[in-house]
Amino acid sequence: MLTESVYTLEEVSQYLRVPVDILRQEIASGRLQALKIVDLMRIEESALKAYKEAAKAGPLPSTANSESADNFLKQILPAPDFTHKWPDGSNEDFKNAQECVALYRGREHHVKFGFATRKAAGKDRLRVLVLVDRYPTVEFVGKGAEMMSGKEQIASVIKDRKGKQLPIGAALPPEYQGLQIGPYRDVVVGPNASNGLAVICKSDNIHAMGKHALIRYTYRQERA
Repeated sequence: MLTESVYTLEEVSQYLRVPVDILRQEIASGRLQALKIVDLMRIEESALKAYKEAAKAGPLPSTANSESADNFLKQILPAPDFTHKWPDGSNEDFKNAQECVALYRGREHHVKFGFATRKAAGKDRLRVLVLVDRYPTVEFVGKGAEMMSGKEQIASVIKDRKGKQLPIGAALPPEYQGLQIGPYRDVVVGPNASNGLAVICKSDNIHAMGKHALIRYTYRQERA
């Protein structure tokens, strides 16, 4: 017999006295576990209890002000424009490149960032390629094609240690605490756009992009 209570977002919103939009952000970040039934979100009593206990332990990680708090990227310098050759044999030019040395989990890595414009989800968009030790590790995609004013929102999908994309509402790997997390479609809306969780930041936030890339690179090394 089912005995556990299940609540709507509106009921949890009234109980915790927080807006429903905040609850959706907490679910997207993985801090609040939810059931997705068709297009409806439901919170189990046990998930609500776990969320409250975690909140009592101290303030939840900030997603607004802490994405640049990490200082593991050193000597960030401008780099020459470069061309990357993709597995299908096509070449793509990247401009406004930057590179740095990163110390992550006791190892030094060379991290390089390049900016381009390419079609995605139905229109031309800003693309940021992040290479770790010369390996193309993650790409960020923007709302539009505007290049490097620093104000553009960009997003990159999050994958777990097995290389599978995280859906909205999934538990967030602990390495991502402190980064701004949300649905990919909050930034990229259009045909074939991903519907999972993503790292979201401004196009000049080298630290957020670098941390995401180093996490993904480490996961890949673990699978090798």
